[in-house]
Amino acid sequence: MKNHQVGKMNSPDMCMVCFKKPEDEYILIAHHVSYFPEVIAFVHYECHKKIHDTPLAQFIQYSDGDSRKFYDMRKEESKMGTPKI
Repeated sequence: MKNHQVGKMNSPDMCMVCFKKPEDEYILIAHHVSYFPEVIAFVHYECHKKIHDTPLAQFIQYSDGDSRKFYDMRKEESKMGTPKI
């Protein structure tokens, strides 16, 4: 993960699921579409719940265990003082 690029499907000014702008007090959150390679989509919290509850397969392109592996690797890098990008 050191010095890796994060792919972004959209910008944080429009939800990738409903195509609406963020509400006044709510910003969009980053949802991992994939962990390896890392690809995120900016979505409303409610749209994020829809991704996982429905599920919306086009927004879940990872295998069981990928998120745990990703965050474990990030935790190890943090312990070693490796800057996060």
